[in-house]
Amino acid sequence: MFRTTLAFFFLFLASVTSTFAQDLTQTVRGFVYDQDSHVPLIGATVFVLETDPIVGATTDVDGRFELKGVTVGRHDLFVQYLGYEPKTISQIDVGSGKEVSLKIELIESTEQLEEVVVSAKKDPSQPNNEMAVVSTRSFSLEQSERFAASMNDPGRMALSFAGVNLTNDITNEISIRGNAPNGLLWRLEGVEIPMPNHFNIEGLYAGNISILSNNLLDRSDFSTGAFAAEYGNALSGVYDLRLRTGNDAKREYVVQVGFLGLEAAAEGPFVKGKRSSYVFNYRYSTLGLFKAVGANLGGDLLTSFQDLNLKLNFPTKKLGTFSIFAVGGLSNAGYEPETDSTKWSGGWDQSRVKEDYRNHFLATGVAHKYIINEKNYIHTTLAYTSSGNNLKHSYLTDSLELMDYWWYNVSNSAIRLATQVNTKFNSRNHLRYGLNYNYLLFHLRDKWRDDWGDHYEASGRANFIQIYAQHKYRINGNLTVIGGFHASYFDVNGKFAFEPRLAFDWRFAPKHKLSLGFGLHSRQESLAFYFIQEEGTPGYINRYLDYSRAMHVVLGYDFNIIHNLTLHAEVYYQYLYGIPVRTKANSWSVINNDQAYEKNQLVNDGIGTNYGLEITIDKAFSKNWYVLVTGSFYNSIYQGSDNVWRNTKFNGNYITSVTGGKDFRVGKNGKNVIGVNLKFFFAGGNRYTPINLEESIAQGEEVRDKDRRFEARVDDYLRLDARIRFKHNLRKVAWEVSIDIQNVTNKKNEISRKYNRASESIVKKYQQGIIPVLRFRVEF
Repeated sequence: MFRTTLAFFFLFLASVTSTFAQDLTQTVRGFVYDQDSHVPLIGATVFVLETDPIVGATTDVDGRFELKGVTVGRHDLFVQYLGYEPKTISQIDVGSGKEVSLKIELIESTEQLEEVVVSAKKDPSQPNNEMAVVSTRSFSLEQSERFAASMNDPGRMALSFAGVNLTNDITNEISIRGNAPNGLLWRLEGVEIPMPNHFNIEGLYAGNISILSNNLLDRSDFSTGAFAAEYGNALSGVYDLRLRTGNDAKREYVVQVGFLGLEAAAEGPFVKGKRSSYVFNYRYSTLGLFKAVGANLGGDLLTSFQDLNLKLNFPTKKLGTFSIFAVGGLSNAGYEPETDSTKWSGGWDQSRVKEDYRNHFLATGVAHKYIINEKNYIHTTLAYTSSGNNLKHSYLTDSLELMDYWWYNVSNSAIRLATQVNTKFNSRNHLRYGLNYNYLLFHLRDKWRDDWGDHYEASGRANFIQIYAQHKYRINGNLTVIGGFHASYFDVNGKFAFEPRLAFDWRFAPKHKLSLGFGLHSRQESLAFYFIQEEGTPGYINRYLDYSRAMHVVLGYDFNIIHNLTLHAEVYYQYLYGIPVRTKANSWSVINNDQAYEKNQLVNDGIGTNYGLEITIDKAFSKNWYVLVTGSFYNSIYQGSDNVWRNTKFNGNYITSVTGGKDFRVGKNGKNVIGVNLKFFFAGGNRYTPINLEESIAQGEEVRDKDRRFEARVDDYLRLDARIRFKHNLRKVAWEVSIDIQNVTNKKNEISRKYNRASESIVKKYQQGIIPVLRFRVEF
């Protein structure tokens, strides 16, 4: 089937004819503002490089510009303003189906410029957050669409960055620099959110399809260490996601259908000529549609999901800008039992089990941005977040009646307020400070039939308060120092954390830069850890657990080898302390944890270290091709309450990836595009505790050697992915067909090892093989 699909795809491309004879053009519009104060820059000059005649404009009283008649294709955009460092936005992809909307921030120069140098470039990997100068990259909507096997998913896209490893093929769960995946902080529009995945089961399974739509994502930041002071409640990384505003001048639409879902997106002004706008995207799973008409392409597993992303934007003349956002999703999955008794086997028969799983996710709120004056602005977000799942297992009895035997329910909701104030004193000094308040509600039930197992329950509410301040001082145009702190208080355990942060960014030569970051960081455990109690037993088992804490030190070096080709290297050291471990001498530690709660009493006596070297070679997209090569060499070890150093579960020791691609411009004047993108990923296998074969045979069940916890490792992970796309630009319409081929070589990577009672041997379990994902998209 896959070969037939691929052959059809190439025949389809070969049959495509050239576009209309006349040149296709599009409008490029945007907003130019001061990076620190966010004040619009009036009269900034914006023009497209290497056009004849020149296409240019100046910004109006709101800092807005509009470039009409830009030919379809790739273009460089140059922006300059008196007293500011000029900037070139490289390789903007202009298509016929949708206008291009840009937000361009300029940096005020610390020195008087004698002349304007048109070669000033913006590194597309540099973060949006100007306070984050180490271990942080930004990514754009276009990259999320282009990278092979990203599946338009920000979680999977991060696997192309240095130090990032996946835990297995079928989840979006990622490990950063040997840390557990739950150390990653997800943020949306300035507030913390739960992991935004369909089919997520807290403490059991991370989910495998993102609820976020790349049709709404703006440029976002991904940090892997020594985070800026505004980020708290994170140990391993920060994913700071932003939603873009809709086109406020023209209504535009996108329809796409693929193996994962049928999607429809729309954006535009509420009233033409006004500045308010809307943008939304709705998706319904294609598998769910097939199921609705009686076709079950998902096999025995029955799945369906749907999600909605939206943002409404309302600028006012005197009261600032208000916006409303929402990201929500529903998903369900399960297995039906086998009702034909002739197909049953003896003993516990898994085919007689019915599984019913339901999940929900919601992050919605109101944001307000108010520019007080040319030096100050304030941004506030009030949001409600909710996630949860209901899981029930039943067994089909001999009399064909369902007997419920296990229930697992989690509900996690919060009201969150985030207020941030920015003050720009002058071109050298920028102060940012803020407050985050989180009111948390939680409930968990893990219940077996009374005669089958224990019943654990966790319920409670909490207040979590964070304050922070950070100051950026640009000593000159080449040297910047950023200092600050983050402090937090959690009323459940009465614990307080104070975390200083410091970073330097020094461009000591025209092509060379050094950066240094230091910080203390902390993170709560899941609320179930604090509120869990056994049925019939008064009191909480671990109510007064402290934060897990870490110290990060990062040294970075950048070398701009030639234009658009950069070498980046980082060495880092992370010391983790206050990690919850069991009270008696034991190798268990929450540092490896992938469960919702712990039934045993814990103390904050565990420690761990992660250290390593990361190298990135980044050839930015230019001349229709790009390549990103990363190599990571690291060690991740820990101590439990037995004071023995061991590998963490995520200590793979090495990761390398090569992501690259090329666009071929075809048709008249190169108005159409054939894109070929590849991704190679190789990593050391995850750790596991060896199986004691002799004891397993003797006891008739699997027995792990707990004294050798995480000493062994599964086979190394290797995978090649590909993405091929064709985009056809017509007048006012563009359509694109693409195919993502995950695991092109069909290599079955090992995921675990288990004891097989029938053969009395240890067997390997493997992950998924080749998966082709076809998609068709229309923009108009």
